Amino acid sequence: DAVYITLPHGYHYIWSIKAIKAGKAVLVEKPAGINAFEIEGIMEVLKQHPVLWMEAMKPRFTPLFQKIQVLIQEGSLGDIQEIHTVLNSKQSDEVIQHSYLSDSIYGGALLDCGCYCATWITEYTKGKLRIDHIDVDLQDGYDLHTQVQMHIGNTLVTLETAINQPEKKEVLIKGTKGEIRILDLHRPITAELKIEDKVEVIDCPYKVDDFYGEISHFVNLLENGKQGSPIMTIQSSLETAMLLDRIKDAMTPNPIEI
Repeated sequence: DAVYITLPHGYHYIWSIKAIKAGKAVLVEKPAGINAFEIEGIMEVLKQHPVLWMEAMKPRFTPLFQKIQVLIQEGSLGDIQEIHTVLNSKQSDEVIQHSYLSDSIYGGALLDCGCYCATWITEYTKGKLRIDHIDVDLQDGYDLHTQVQMHIGNTLVTLETAINQPEKKEVLIKGTKGEIRILDLHRPITAELKIEDKVEVIDCPYKVDDFYGEISHFVNLLENGKQGSPIMTIQSSLETAMLLDRIKDAMTPNPIEI
């Protein structure tokens, strides 16, 4: 009935296309494509072969992510002014060198971990993107550690991601009325909400585990004949890919327009 694509990043696009053309529903691991061009290609194929397709961006399907969406929509934080994201991990040299992480096309920290940061950023920002500053530790064409400061519209945004740094993983969203800190951005369970001098700890445990939400949602969509998810739309996948493309482009001293 469905294909779950968990291959290295460089194979997500081609096997999504093959599965779609075979009439299979597709749940594909993040990042669904290594750039926006691949996501746009999937969108075009879906027009000719309409089936269910969804990127497995698991934080979006957790109870805490959805509770924070409601809090922000209700105006609890006021107007969003800043979003700071970091997802760093310390992988051994052996793991990096003998895995997809060391591939110069689809490896590196930004695609593997930065996409989680990007899904938080794109959820709460809109407007023109301007990259203010970027620091990147490149090795053989892939990034070990990337730090970016940018503005999206009027919102100050930072994204940091690494596969060679001590573990750190959180989101801080600041508004005109308050702020919220999510303590684990890709497996969110706990957050600290600060309004003026009052701090509230919000705990939203998973239902079963951190994969259950996205898988049960996908199965429900499939059983009801849906072709897309309202929680993780293909447009959201495209917006995430476009953000990562802009950052990757800024890594190049003299980018070439294509």
